[in-house]
Amino acid sequence: MILNGLLLASALASATAPADDIQAVKQVVSDPDGRQVAPGCAVGAFREGKTLFITAAGYADLEAKEPLDGDTLFYAASVSKQFTALAAAKLVEQGEISLDDDVRKYLPELPPYTAPVTVRMLMLHTSGVRDSLELVRLAGFDSAADTDKNTALQLLFRQKSTNFTPGTAYTYSNGGYLLLAEVVERVAGVPFADYAQEAILQPLGMTRSFFMNDAEPSGSNIAHGYVPVGEGFEIRDTYPTFSGSGGLMVSINELARFEHDIAVGHKVWTPEVLKIMTTPGTFTNGEPALDERAGLVYGGGLMIGRRNGQHFVQHGGGAEGFKNMYARLPARDLAVAVFCNRGDFVSQDKADAIIEVIEGDILTSERSEFDGRYVSDELEAVYNVTVASNRVTATISSKFAGGAGSTLEFRRNPDGSFSSFGTRLVFDDDGQGFTIKSSRVHAIRFQREG
Repeated sequence: MILNGLLLASALASATAPADDIQAVKQVVSDPDGRQVAPGCAVGAFREGKTLFITAAGYADLEAKEPLDGDTLFYAASVSKQFTALAAAKLVEQGEISLDDDVRKYLPELPPYTAPVTVRMLMLHTSGVRDSLELVRLAGFDSAADTDKNTALQLLFRQKSTNFTPGTAYTYSNGGYLLLAEVVERVAGVPFADYAQEAILQPLGMTRSFFMNDAEPSGSNIAHGYVPVGEGFEIRDTYPTFSGSGGLMVSINELARFEHDIAVGHKVWTPEVLKIMTTPGTFTNGEPALDERAGLVYGGGLMIGRRNGQHFVQHGGGAEGFKNMYARLPARDLAVAVFCNRGDFVSQDKADAIIEVIEGDILTSERSEFDGRYVSDELEAVYNVTVASNRVTATISSKFAGGAGSTLEFRRNPDGSFSSFGTRLVFDDDGQGFTIKSSRVHAIRFQREG
């Protein structure tokens, strides 16, 4: 046991990032107003499963002046979802459940809907199950911290319909992940928190990390969440104390063990589990389960696809006083985790800035070379096109519309095309034109002007 621990410690050993890089990273997550006592972030960067660096800026507890460090436990918020999906994937691997099982097989309290909700749909946010945190709010609770798992479950079991026919659309649902955790709990025969400890955290040596089970976290070096109020900050530990959609308490040092297993260890992240977790999801008609806001497709508790010119596998997490991002760039064998205990930080922006400290200026608009004027003879229209990150904006000038026309916005798909309400825009590889297609109008061509 000691030998195994020493081997893992060696495997996790730092690849010694330059001191200037670490200082630049600390600057990214430091208080922008230069306050010496403020909440902040803990950061980890990993290459091929080895730690490049772990650093932090800010305080876990402002009153006690306890600084953040690699051992500080954070409320992971929705970063927890990949752990919940992983727990379900382990049961799939063992043949205990199937991704295509009707969840009423395990949760008969759910009413029959217009179509069966499957385990896979819960994992992909394609079930249409209503959001449990929103239901809690609408039921009269001031905060999700004021309720418990049983109340949230009972609210879900009372819902007579889903947001849409299961499997036909995407809507992010904390309720779906609460139900997924409940499926795991009933199949495993132990509380979800205990099963996750046994199947994931313990095998990876994540000895301080844990899932909450209707009890507030206790112990040392636990970050409070904060929001700015006036010239200072106020505590906002307003997160639910049950698990599934959230609930994980984790440190950056222990996340390093998790990342090592993904990259090289494969003790928990076996090839079968990896496939379940990182296969982009689809609707029942075969179209990608796209989160249009993010421009990424959902997999097993992970968002997958191209963003700002790079392929990402990532998930963020937020509560009132916490903002987190755990992002991987598989082609670069790089992972970055940024866990912040202040609600006004944008964790994805912080993570992106840190990635560029490490890799250089790699996160640029992939389609910016396609900005310009494009003409369609068939429509006698000019589209003035601009591309920014995951969005195309086309301002139309049309003879038939009397000159100035409307503006269309398209969002990026994982395959590099762009969509807007069933209409797809596909740029030519050489940037000299594009094609617009819809279910009723096929292949309208535009050529670059000039």
